[in-house]
Amino acid sequence: MTKAKFPVYSISISGLLSLQLHALNNEGNEGNQSLTRRYYIIQDGMDEPEYVNGISGDMFKHIQSEHLHRVALESGLSLSEGGKQFNPDRIGYDLEKNLSVFTDKDTDLAAKTGKVLQLCTISDLEGFMVTVKGGQTLKRDSVIEFGAVVGLPNLVKTQSYFHAKYGVDNPTPYNVQVSSGLYATVLNIEAFRIGYNPHTFNYSIDVSERKKRLHALLKSVLYTYLQPNGAKRNTHLPHPDNFEGVITVSSRRCPAPMISSLEGSYKTQIDSLAATLNNINGADTIRCFKFENMAEFADQIEILIAQSLPWDSENAEAIA
Repeated sequence: MTKAKFPVYSISISGLLSLQLHALNNEGNEGNQSLTRRYYIIQDGMDEPEYVNGISGDMFKHIQSEHLHRVALESGLSLSEGGKQFNPDRIGYDLEKNLSVFTDKDTDLAAKTGKVLQLCTISDLEGFMVTVKGGQTLKRDSVIEFGAVVGLPNLVKTQSYFHAKYGVDNPTPYNVQVSSGLYATVLNIEAFRIGYNPHTFNYSIDVSERKKRLHALLKSVLYTYLQPNGAKRNTHLPHPDNFEGVITVSSRRCPAPMISSLEGSYKTQIDSLAATLNNINGADTIRCFKFENMAEFADQIEILIAQSLPWDSENAEAIA
């Protein structure tokens, strides 16, 4: 692997995550029984759909944004008051509280969107939607996207275990569903959109700030898999015992390929897709960073942080 730096247009992760004895995502209770999140999986060759344990993309997105909040604070990145407080409305909190966000000159969507991007890293990376004075809707889709983390059919198991909550009087019995197995996970980062204002077709923050935000985002992704802060961790802390997969990175206007590990040949297919896209668009359009365990995943993220540059069409043309 060379140490040359390269611009990043998009990043995808296709992985197989092994989690033992977790209860990270529940759907409520039925009597004294907690119910875990489940999904139907339908694949070619199945006689009928498989009903498997899973963790929602919403849960993993929240875990990642929580880690990003901490990284942003530590790194001194720009945050709105809502962003600093990790308020779910982000910039919307500032507007609701009539905090100083816009000036009289910020009259159109382009100017207001640019001001939000400059002011709040979390609003930029995680997305936001808010209605402002005059009925204008400020909206930004998240730069990072998570799929549901779903158990592989026949390789995931959920069991119910009896517990009791002890108090001064009689103990309260209840049951918790706990799952173990192999889980397919996918995510995509549209890195070229960091700081990008779609109304002006230009960036509202400088290249130095975009680089800091890209690296903070990559750190938050690493921390998400190192410490998935879901439900019931106080007594059902997961045993994460393996993580394997492929990180793909595109350096031109081309999506980084992603194939779910629900498909057994996902690594081979990603290699083939990378080769094809490099043939079509030029060498090093797609770079693949493979990992066989959590430690190697962390190593690959470190390499990306060291070598990745914010997207810039001039930088992209330079590697052509």
